[in-house]
Amino acid sequence: MKLTRIIFCLLVFCTFIILNSCNNFIPTAFWKNYKSNYIIENISDQGPYGGHAAMYWKTKTKKTFTSDTIIAFAVKNGWTLTGIEKFNLKNIKEWKENGKAIFPLTSNGFTPKLIEDNISEDFPRWINSDITIYKFKTNFVIIKPESDDSIEENGFVIINKEGNEMSIYNLWGE
Repeated sequence: MKLTRIIFCLLVFCTFIILNSCNNFIPTAFWKNYKSNYIIENISDQGPYGGHAAMYWKTKTKKTFTSDTIIAFAVKNGWTLTGIEKFNLKNIKEWKENGKAIFPLTSNGFTPKLIEDNISEDFPRWINSDITIYKFKTNFVIIKPESDDSIEENGFVIINKEGNEMSIYNLWGE
């Protein structure tokens, strides 16, 4: 009887730990808690060797999404800001693949110049105006194909100029 009770308690404990730690396996999972009433799109795909995620928020109210609150939220959740870049609409209109607007994040990292070995179809670009990109290191890395090289800067937050649209892009693993 005691052994059965011990096994049962262990199973309950392990199940509880696994269910409560699942968000740690997805580096963007915490973003679901950021102004969730404005989330329009949420793409997430994880496999045994990596995954990708893309999320999009939109509201009619300007300055809903600000750099200070975005950076603070990301840092609080383990992301480290590594850089900020601005792009105008003319530049980002070139970010297309097979006629679709994309965010150019591949297994080679983020590059505004599209390359042949592109897996960007996983990252639709929803924002079509001047943007600011906030680049972050996450607790995960991108492993470059056919090498042991890794890229730590793999989390990106994009805010449009008006502050009423925001998107997140993240790629990790092989």
